[in-house]
Amino acid sequence: MKKRITLLLFIFLSFLVGGCEEKSEPEKEIVIGFSQLGSESAWRERNTQSILEAAEMTDYKILFANGQQKQNKQIKDLRSFIASRVDVIVLSPIVETGWENVLEEAKEADIPVILNDRSIVVDDPSLYQTLVGTDGIAQGRRAAEFLQKKFAGYEDSIEIVEITGTPGSSSAEKRGEGFREIINTDPRFSIITSENGDYMLSKGKQVIRKLDQAGQLENIDVIFSHNDDMTVGIVEYLETTTIEPGKDIVIVSVDAQQEAIELLKAGKINCTVECNPNSGPKLMTTINHLLNNGKLEKHNYLSEQVFSEFSDLAAIKDRGY
Repeated sequence: MKKRITLLLFIFLSFLVGGCEEKSEPEKEIVIGFSQLGSESAWRERNTQSILEAAEMTDYKILFANGQQKQNKQIKDLRSFIASRVDVIVLSPIVETGWENVLEEAKEADIPVILNDRSIVVDDPSLYQTLVGTDGIAQGRRAAEFLQKKFAGYEDSIEIVEITGTPGSSSAEKRGEGFREIINTDPRFSIITSENGDYMLSKGKQVIRKLDQAGQLENIDVIFSHNDDMTVGIVEYLETTTIEPGKDIVIVSVDAQQEAIELLKAGKINCTVECNPNSGPKLMTTINHLLNNGKLEKHNYLSEQVFSEFSDLAAIKDRGY
C-alpha cells in the first residue's frame, strides 16, 4: 500500500512539474522581400540566383519580384512587400533617384531596406541601412588603368568611344566617373563620343553600327563598354566589317562574364573588369547582423579583379555566368 501511494505521488509530481514547464515558441520565419530590377543579362540572372541560393542556405524565405526594367513596377513591388509585413526589403534599384516616397513608407512600417548591387541618391540616408554590392567607381578606374598600361610609351592622341549602361543607373554613372577620374589626368586620352547601350547586347550592336555608318569609327583607338553583353554585341557587329576587334580597336569591358573571358582568350577584346554578381552570401550575413542589432557600414563592397591580355589566361577558372 505504501509503495502504491509513493508511486501515485511521483506520478502527480511529475505531471505537475511537466505542466509548469514553459512551452518553447517556434522560431519566427524571416521573410525577405527581394525586388530585382530585371533579368537583362547573364550577370543579372547570376546575381538573382546567388541571393536565392544564399537565402535557402540560411532558411530565410524570399518573396521575389522581377522589376522588368521598370521603376514603377519596382515601387509597386516594394509596396506589396510593405503590405505583407516582410522583415527586410532587399532592393536592386534600376536608377538612382525617385525612391524617397516608397522608402519613407517602409521606414514608417519599421521595415529595414538593404540595397543590392546599385546605389541610390536620397536626402535622408536613413531610408536604407547599407549597400551590398560592387564599386562602380573602382571598376571605371581599373578600366582606365588598363589603358594606361596598354598605351605606355605611346605618344600620339588616343580617341575613345564610350558605350554606357542604363541612363540614371548608379553603375553607369559611377563607372563613367571612375573612368574619367583616371583618363582626364592624361592629355593623350579623349572621349570623343558617349552613347547609351542600356546594358543590352542588341543595343550595343545597334549603337556601334550607327557610329560605324556615320564614319565615327575610322580613327577610333578604344571602345570602353560598360558591360559584357553590350561588348558581345559590339564584337559581333565589328566582325561583319573590316575592323578587327581587339587589334584595330582596343576593347575594354566590365563584368567578366564567361562569354567575355572567351572573347579575351580569342584576342577579340583586351580587358574585362570584374563586376562580382555573387552578393548572396554577404547579403545574408549582413541581414543576420542587422536582425541581431549589429552595426552596419554604409557600404559593403565585394572583392573583384581584372582580367586582361596581361593576365595568365590559362589560369582563369570558369566564371559560372
